[in-house]
Amino acid sequence: MRYAKNSLVINPQRDIPLLLQVRNSRFISHQQLFEFMQYHQGIDQSRSSFNWRTRRLLGSGYLSVCECRSAASSPVYRITKEGLALLEHGGHFTTVLHSRTEHLPHVSQIFHALELNGIQLRLRRQNLLAGWHSDVEVASFNNISRSPYQKDYDAVVDVWLGDKRVCFALEYERSLKSARQYERVRQALESEQQVGCILYLTAGIEILVHLVHEFQPVSTNLAFANAPDFAELLLDTTVITLRNLSGVKFREVLR
Repeated sequence: MRYAKNSLVINPQRDIPLLLQVRNSRFISHQQLFEFMQYHQGIDQSRSSFNWRTRRLLGSGYLSVCECRSAASSPVYRITKEGLALLEHGGHFTTVLHSRTEHLPHVSQIFHALELNGIQLRLRRQNLLAGWHSDVEVASFNNISRSPYQKDYDAVVDVWLGDKRVCFALEYERSLKSARQYERVRQALESEQQVGCILYLTAGIEILVHLVHEFQPVSTNLAFANAPDFAELLLDTTVITLRNLSGVKFREVLR
């Protein structure tokens, strides 16, 4: 079958997974996107084919490059409203980020998104990841579910502990909130029944210590760790819990 010159033919098995990954990540670097696509069956495995596919989607206006050169060593992408409309045409709709959304994700979220991408990829490399639902997917689920999570977590993650699949909610705290905001968060966490553990990763020790104090009254199973430590050690990271301030391996908390 011949197509009109310069027309773009969307491949459901190759283009759509790429666009979904960008949407669900909010922001993603070129290198991260390439690595994610290596885990999808049917996706181009060569760097040249991936680069060609990405250029096509950029040139057609389905992706855009963010002007934030210091955020990553490679270009950072965000999906456009045209890209969202294309996904919706194929049945991929979310209630929180869609083609009629007034504002696309703000560039202030870039570092937060890239760090979460990095954690997800690290878990994949170690064959620990059984499932990852991004904040876009979690928030959309919460909008329509009769049994929602009590909070729009940064991710809901399934990992393998041996042959057992275990779920936890992930929050990444890069800066501190107000006392009133933490009061609302405490109330939400106290009511959480959908996940057995909530892991808070922080951008520094000072934030970690503050969170431990803020959440001291919460009876939910909470764990706290420094994000760089978790990125290196993953399930073997020593985390602080409200029951064990001296520290315990995260895999023990999950058990």
